[in-house]
Amino acid sequence: REATVLDACELFVMHKFLAFPVVDDHRRIVGIVDVGFFTDEVFDIAEKEHLDELFETIGFQVSQVRDATAVKAFRFRFPWLTATISGGTVAAILAGLFEMTIARSLVLAFFLTLVLGLGESVATQSMAVTIQKLRHSQPTMAWYARNFFHEIGTAVLLGGASGTVVGLIVLLWHGGVLPAFSVGASILLAICFACFLGLSVPTILHRLNLDPKISSGPLTLALADIFTLLSYFGLATLLL
Repeated sequence: REATVLDACELFVMHKFLAFPVVDDHRRIVGIVDVGFFTDEVFDIAEKEHLDELFETIGFQVSQVRDATAVKAFRFRFPWLTATISGGTVAAILAGLFEMTIARSLVLAFFLTLVLGLGESVATQSMAVTIQKLRHSQPTMAWYARNFFHEIGTAVLLGGASGTVVGLIVLLWHGGVLPAFSVGASILLAICFACFLGLSVPTILHRLNLDPKISSGPLTLALADIFTLLSYFGLATLLL
């Protein structure tokens, strides 16, 4: 009668019954709780945790804005957008510095969005994996070195495959070997940087006793964009 929802879920796990009776003060059966209730409750909890983790990686907790007014939601969400604005501004300035490189090979401009998207996607993946690991481990130099070599190995495979595919597309469309190699190789470098940032930023924030779930998302993506542009245009400047 006085058992909570969590108590009922615990009883299902411990005793592996298919149902439990619900009784009143006089021990008369007034209802039943079956195993379907348990499975629905578990999935609801898992879905809520997944939703919270999703929002935390982009800069805020869903509980902060669920019932907030428009002004309060703005106060929570806008500060993290400034990281994206700052990163985008730096990226625009960097692109302007390589104006002559773009003029020599316009194909670089056509694939810029794709290359940035790849870098951000891989950085997000690596960051999510790192945050999960930090929940169960205390980072040390040995821990970081082990995960660094694992991430770099994954980055080389991801970058090599993605760079080869995009390089072939550039070659078939544009017909130039050097532009194709430049775009493909820069994707490899950008993905390596993205994996490094996805591992390093949450780890550093954790060591500084900051919440990596909340802080690392906008910062990692902004840095990933900057390093992706440096790789993309820097290599093109050397080769083209």
